Parts: sequence; C-alpha cells; structure tokens
Amino acid sequence: MFDVFGDLKKQITTSGATKPRVSSLALFTAKLCMLLTLMACVLVTAKNYIGDNINCITGHEKQEHKAIETYCFIASTFTLVDLNAVVSAHPGVGPAVPKTDEEGVKSEADLRRHAYYQWVPMVLVLQAVVYYFPLWLWDKIDKGFFQAALCNLDKVHIGDVTKNIESSARYFASSLTTHRGYGISFLLCECLVFGVSVGNLFFTNTFLGGEFFKFGASAIKYLGHDAADINNPLNEIFPKVAKCTWHKFGSSGTIQTEDCMCVLPLNIVNEKTYIVLWLVYIITAAITGIVLAFHLLLFLLPSVRNTLLVHLAHKQKTKMNLQNVLLKCNYGDWFLIYHFKKNMAYFGDWVARVREEVHK
Repeated sequence: MFDVFGDLKKQITTSGATKPRVSSLALFTAKLCMLLTLMACVLVTAKNYIGDNINCITGHEKQEHKAIETYCFIASTFTLVDLNAVVSAHPGVGPAVPKTDEEGVKSEADLRRHAYYQWVPMVLVLQAVVYYFPLWLWDKIDKGFFQAALCNLDKVHIGDVTKNIESSARYFASSLTTHRGYGISFLLCECLVFGVSVGNLFFTNTFLGGEFFKFGASAIKYLGHDAADINNPLNEIFPKVAKCTWHKFGSSGTIQTEDCMCVLPLNIVNEKTYIVLWLVYIITAAITGIVLAFHLLLFLLPSVRNTLLVHLAHKQKTKMNLQNVLLKCNYGDWFLIYHFKKNMAYFGDWVARVREEVHK
C-alpha cells in the first residue's frame, strides 16, 4: 500500500546534503502540515485500495445502471434530516415524508445534500499549496543570502578556515544595522503562516458545511462504534449510504422518478482522513500562534532577545563577546546572529572576529 506514496517520497526525501537555511518551528510545522495534506490527497484518490467512488442499487442493468450511478455521483446524493430511526434502513435513508406546517400546508422534507466529497482531492491540493506559499515566499526573499553570508562555516573543515571566518565577520561588521528588513520579512512570513493556519480551519469548516470544528472531538468518541449507528457524527458529514433521485422519460413521454440507494466507499477514507487533518490543522494553528507570539515578544523587547542569545552561547568568552557586539545591533542583526549560532560550526571564533571588526 505504501507504494501509493512512492512519487511523493521522491519529492520529500532527506537523503544527501542539506543547505543551511533560516527557519523556525512555525515554518517547519507548516511544511509538515503541507506534506500530510498531500499524503491525504494521494490516499483519497487511491482508487485501487478503496474501490469505486459510488455503487448504487437501481434495479437496472448495464448502460442504464452505469448512467444512473454516474449521475448520482455528479449530481450529489442526499440524506434525510431528523429521520425516525424505526423507518430508516440506514442513518438518513428512508421514505421522504413531506412536512406539514400549522396551517396544513405541505412542504418538501428536510434534505442534506452531500456534494463536497467530489471536491475533496482538489481542496486538499489547494490547502497544500496555500501552506507552501509562505515557505516559497521566504525562499524568494532570502535568494541564498544566508548561505552566502555563512561562507561555508556550517561544516567542519579539515584545513584552515580563518579566511572564511574573516570574510563572514568582515561582511557582518560592514553591513551592521542594515539587516532590519531581512529579519522583519521573516517575521512577516511567520505571521502569514499563522494567518494561513487559522484561515484554513475556517475554510475547512465552511467546506464541510459548518461541521468541522465539532467533527473531530465527537468523531474520535464514535470512531470505534458501529457505522450504522444513527447518532454517529461520522455519518452526518460523510454518509456511507445515501439516497439519489433519477428522473427520465417513459415510453409515452411521461417523466418517471426512481429512488436509488447508493453506497459511498470513498467516505470511509474521507472520514478517517479528516479526523487526522482535524488534529493536524488545530495543532499547526496552535504551534504557529505560540511561536509567533514568542518571536513578536523578542522583536519588541531588545533586552530579552539579547539575554536569550547570550544564554544560548556555551563558552564564557563567547558570552562576553556577544554582549559587546549586541550593544550595536538592531533586530535584523540579532536575527542574523541567532541563525548563525544555529548553523555555524565556528560560532565562537566568528563572534570574536566580529567584535574586532566592529571596534576598528
């Protein structure tokens, strides 16, 4: 079964060298969420493992039967709302009894139409693209700047690396206080990630008819219950059995109406997929929100961010050099030093050299 994800694995393999890059937990979470959404899209389109999208009992054969099935999938199926469990063969499937108001006027029975499952693969692709957009945008803003400024100091060298350290330190000292836009751009990308995460929750809720927010918690409770249980919330959004009405002309030209009952195997996969996505999307929004709040705090409070960076340094000499250099740095410079600390193998020597260059 895992062969289904073969093509996707080729795109996300971690084998080989990785480039040093500016990143954060917020962007990493968005990337992971994007990959899980793509995996969900691959899974719901794997017809070999879930069978046909729809199978209907029509009472017809061959071409007419196939035409009715195709129509029911395209035109959408429906279930009945507030149907008496005694008269229903399956949740929401039974005779459509017209409603009568106080004045005795009859109206159509309450129906819940289910057409969104046709759009699930395309919506999942769209959501994955939206999650990828902040990552793509940051790559376009960075344009390899961070890797160039690092001067290959992310790797341990056997030979002398003095020239690399001097080149990187000399650039940083000469461009001091010019990196504010670089740091703020990354912060705005994190804001975009948080906006996408929260917006995606409301978008998914709208897509599923306003049932997504309460779907996850109640679905987990009923996950191991009988699929035919009329109180199972999984059947409300993704019914396994639904109704379909087919109209055609009779031999004399009179319109004939036929009632069909359809089984939807695809919804077995859809419901499990959206339970996982419910957890993934909520956790993603929570993590990105916490990370963004922390980074905004560092942006607004220079003393806090400087204290944090000094605390992360291991050697006492490096701490002293950092304290001296950070006095002349704005947020963008601090941001660059912070990510140098995460990626640089010779950070202590680099900070010492930057202090010398700054005091020249």
